[in-house]
Amino acid sequence: MKRIVSSLFFILLSGGVMAQQSLTLQEAVATGLEKNLNIQIVSKTVDQTTNDYDKSIGEFLPNVSVTASKSFSNTNVTQQFVNDDAPREINGAKSNTLDVSPTLRWTIFDGLGMFYTRDRLAEQMGLAEDDLKIQIENTIAQISTAYYIIVLEQERLRVLEDALELSATRVELAKTRYEVGKTSKLDYLQAQVDYNTDQSNILQQREVVYNAFVDLNRLMGADLENRYSVQSAFEVERSLELNGLLESANLNNPSLLRAQRNREIAYLQTKEVKAELLPEISLNFGYNFNDRNSDAGFLISNTSKGINYGVSASWTILNGFDVKRRQQNARIAVETRELEVQDLKQQLEADIRKAFINYENSLALSELEERNFEIAEENYEIAQDRYNIGNATALEIREAQVNFVQAELRKLQAAFNVQVQEVELKRLAGENLR
Repeated sequence: MKRIVSSLFFILLSGGVMAQQSLTLQEAVATGLEKNLNIQIVSKTVDQTTNDYDKSIGEFLPNVSVTASKSFSNTNVTQQFVNDDAPREINGAKSNTLDVSPTLRWTIFDGLGMFYTRDRLAEQMGLAEDDLKIQIENTIAQISTAYYIIVLEQERLRVLEDALELSATRVELAKTRYEVGKTSKLDYLQAQVDYNTDQSNILQQREVVYNAFVDLNRLMGADLENRYSVQSAFEVERSLELNGLLESANLNNPSLLRAQRNREIAYLQTKEVKAELLPEISLNFGYNFNDRNSDAGFLISNTSKGINYGVSASWTILNGFDVKRRQQNARIAVETRELEVQDLKQQLEADIRKAFINYENSLALSELEERNFEIAEENYEIAQDRYNIGNATALEIREAQVNFVQAELRKLQAAFNVQVQEVELKRLAGENLR
């Protein structure tokens, strides 16, 4: 059983040493922008709204239609003429009629409604583009965070592996001292217990690292089994400034821009409804061909053809106050969108202010943990020297080792928190994350 556990541990431990493809954050983002499925889904909406806008030019063009009919009849006819004493009877008299009428109708004025509709479709196309930009910015932020999580977890793994080496050295020293009679077997067994605990910590941490890679590959749209060699340090920008972030958010935050565009769409919808109160004027042009043949009647054959043209106007005077109702609702929608813009601005400022104080606190905590790590490292070195010459107990050296490891883990976590807060601030401010 021990051999099986040792083999499994060796496989997991050596997994991180295998040759892996190098991956920078910029490369991860570029791959995600190309292959992320959520981005591709939102892109399809952009394609749809773009198609709606492009084809809306048809509202300005004439409407051409053709109607055609061909009819047949078979009837029994009795005809009585003025100068004919005997009636004329025809059984099974056949007749057929062909009618073809192409028409053209061109609306040249509809209260400018067609112009407002096209403007609204343009804004809706822009709205879909805003959604795509939001999805892109969110995906970049998610990929960046997932990438930094891998950096953090791999660094944690390195710390735990270093701790395992220290524990292995301690086991050897305790074994030697036990064999020569300088210490009890209890210290030797305790060293082995601590060594096995460190092995368990590494196995659990390797699972965390694996899951972190799966999450990153999911966001990148890559094979979930891919493993990469990533950078081993955080690149923190320490020059972020609150007023600059707030100003940038008011100009560039994609969610705020989207809300402002929704407000413009609501305004254009009021124009569309208002246009229905004005008359509609159209030009009409048509051609008619009619051919009728009959076995009975005064005319055996009759053919007519010709053009017709003119101007038509229609004006809805009253339709149950439906237009007025929709006008009122459209104005309410504009007011609602305006309130949404104001609310989003306030929420955005609140989010930035909270994220910025977290960012500043994370910076201060990172510096504190750096100093604390140096103290813990020096403390462990002193404890190790005292343990080597027999002036420190196994409990003391273990406590110093645990404090040293925890101090480095806290230092890594603090640096990671600064990095994540930086990503979040830039996302909220609408700044470039790539």
